[in-house]
Amino acid sequence: MKQFAVIGDPIAHSLSPLLHQEINGQLGLEAEFEKIHITSENLQSFMVSNKLNGFNVTIPLKQFILPFLNELDESAEAIGAVNCVHHGKGFNTDWIGFTKAMELNGVDLTGKDCAIIGAGGVARAVTYALVQSEVKFISIVNRTLEKANQLKQWIRKISNVNAETLEHIHSSKVHIIINCTPLGMWPETQSMPEINIQRNQVLADTIYNPLETKWLKTGKDMGAKTVGGLDMFIAQGLASADIWFGEKISEKIQLEPIKKVLKSELC
Repeated sequence: MKQFAVIGDPIAHSLSPLLHQEINGQLGLEAEFEKIHITSENLQSFMVSNKLNGFNVTIPLKQFILPFLNELDESAEAIGAVNCVHHGKGFNTDWIGFTKAMELNGVDLTGKDCAIIGAGGVARAVTYALVQSEVKFISIVNRTLEKANQLKQWIRKISNVNAETLEHIHSSKVHIIINCTPLGMWPETQSMPEINIQRNQVLADTIYNPLETKWLKTGKDMGAKTVGGLDMFIAQGLASADIWFGEKISEKIQLEPIKKVLKSELC
């Protein structure tokens, strides 16, 4: 039986085992999936000793793991973060998850003016997805201007997409706003980005717990289209399974039963 896992610190909250249990059960795959508490201090010993067929990587290890890998795929190398490992090779499926979530929710990114809230690892993966989807413009809003400028320079390095850093989003000019910060994540569910929202905008959140953040609920009440983080979470997991099993698992899965099970675990 194949053995898979998700590693991180903290890890108790992770729904990845439940997600992959549902994937494996639906397709009759003989595989087990566990969560393993790994810190940056014991990551090296884990990399030497583990016998897993593949594993996911979550915070705060997505960058710490880079020196311990034999190879990176193109997206992981560009983004500078890994969330999926298979036979010593690192991949980034977070950007695939975001792209697929937008597609599933009928959001066309091509040629759009987009705004990113945040400038950390999640923001880089989402930004990579925006670049691959050929958006027109990317605005970056972040608490620290230095990190926002670093993200802007990285965008210019990997693409021809125009980008700027802003203290505040000129929301009337933006089609799609993506929250890549933990603002609104359980248990701090009352926090939210301080962004002016316009009717008919698309608001996307990378948070999946709660299913609908305060920011998304506020936007929906104002007439914005909203996309929660659950579809992104499921899609990145399916993209990981595609890599581990060497076949298009993602094309064989019925999504609704999986979403129903995961939703029952979320607030």
